[in-house]
Amino acid sequence: MSDVLFPELPGLEWDLSKKPIFNTKIMKSVNGRELRASYQAVPKYEISLSFGFLRESKGKNELQQLESFFHERRGAFDSFLFKMSEDCDYSCSFSGNGSMTNFQLYKQMHTSVIPLAHTKAETVFQLDPTFWNENDQTPFWSDNDDDLFWDDTTAQVTKSGMVTLSKPLKQGHKFEVKGTYYYRCRFADDEQQYTNFMSKLWKANKVDMIGSLGNKV
Repeated sequence: MSDVLFPELPGLEWDLSKKPIFNTKIMKSVNGRELRASYQAVPKYEISLSFGFLRESKGKNELQQLESFFHERRGAFDSFLFKMSEDCDYSCSFSGNGSMTNFQLYKQMHTSVIPLAHTKAETVFQLDPTFWNENDQTPFWSDNDDDLFWDDTTAQVTKSGMVTLSKPLKQGHKFEVKGTYYYRCRFADDEQQYTNFMSKLWKANKVDMIGSLGNKV
């Protein structure tokens, strides 16, 4: 399992598809009633993409990048990280409780909240939480003379889907974090086809992957 990123190449076409798949065991009795057991809380995905062109001229080596990436993964053996276009940005909101410094990043999909296992690491940045408290009864001013009028809390996003604060936020104080997440993927097959359709121009009509937003696939 490696954290190397799938190459981002300009020939990627728009007809990318993904299909969520769950694993449900269904047992049917003689009277027609069913007993079902779910073995996955979050789905795996069948992901299919294609490259309309892969250039091998004028300093471009796009076919080599894609083919060598497939070779280095040994086909379907090794997993990697994939940044899916139009499905790679998170925006998370959290509230402090006076003690927590670690928060799980997530993907909000309508009413579903999916924990993220792979995110782009961000170096230390100023948190800038909301200036007011969600509790209307909390005094605006602090009686403690050592409290700063502004909040100097900093945060850091790890590559494993967590945001870590330099110190706990006060109860009810909110903050937001935005960034990039990745799918953990492997190639669906041990073979890959490339087509040479013009001089120094290749294409890959189908690149299939199996992916997950979890830590393993």
